[in-house]
Amino acid sequence: MSPLARLTVLAAALLAAALAAAAPPLPVIIDTDVGDDIDDAFALVLALSDPRLEVVGITTAWGDTHARTLLVRRLLAAMGRTEVAVAEGAPTANPVPFTQRRYAEGAADRGPAPDAVEFLRAQSARRPGELTLIALAPLTNLAALEAREPGALRRFRQVVLMAGSIRAGYQAGGAVPVSTPSAEYNVASAPRALTTLLAAGVPVRLFPLDSTQLKFDEVRRDRLFAYGSPGSDALTLLYHQWRLWNGWGQLTPTLFDVVPVAWLLEPALCHLEPLRIEVDDRGYTRPVAGAANVGACLALDESGAQRLIIETLAPPRAGPP
Repeated sequence: MSPLARLTVLAAALLAAALAAAAPPLPVIIDTDVGDDIDDAFALVLALSDPRLEVVGITTAWGDTHARTLLVRRLLAAMGRTEVAVAEGAPTANPVPFTQRRYAEGAADRGPAPDAVEFLRAQSARRPGELTLIALAPLTNLAALEAREPGALRRFRQVVLMAGSIRAGYQAGGAVPVSTPSAEYNVASAPRALTTLLAAGVPVRLFPLDSTQLKFDEVRRDRLFAYGSPGSDALTLLYHQWRLWNGWGQLTPTLFDVVPVAWLLEPALCHLEPLRIEVDDRGYTRPVAGAANVGACLALDESGAQRLIIETLAPPRAGPP
């Protein structure tokens, strides 16, 4: 490449970086079942740590939603982000252990939280076409919103969700997903809710098991847990509670729910493939013929995603610690 060409490429890169830095943050609401698996906590801290996102609110869904609300409140207080609204969804039965309950029980009592469905309705009505809804839980709050006010979901700019399994299923003890699709947990817990979302007419960005089984290895964990920021300290506590109490015997987190957040920050991490999917009663998400109803991320740039996570949560510091 000639010196002139190199200068042209460098100038283009600097211009792109400057434009990105000048762009206003993307307003988002995060719907989460934080407290069972650990990936929700990583996703929340990543979203709260990156200035490219404006976290308008966090809604809790599925299982013991009150305990989840307490956990989110404590996390926000630890990170100095108490301006972020927290709203509570309806509780449901949940067979999965709430591994991070001790952290939730340490939250200060601030009284009852607003209703999650009403919060979603009011925020989407106040800012139609602006808000991205990041859905990291079974979609009970979204289905309840559409039942309460048909057409309300269309007011969101897009729904970005960790859900489904298209060509690859859960890892069977190895590093590579199995080639047979699985009934993914979020969908299998409330399959009709995803059907409701797909029929709502809002753009859906789908991040299935094919692209979200991102392992956060011990080397990266050590760097993060030793970092000493409010967010990394909170994740350290939550990780060790999850490690002790999760029913899967896992030590290495799989950061399913981080992937859609990472994509919002850097869309080049994954090309979205237009697909039409249908959902059966067992929670399988099957591609079918017809007009696309989702853009699906089927192959993630994993090294790029890992770089984004660690550089956001534990960026290098000048000089000794």
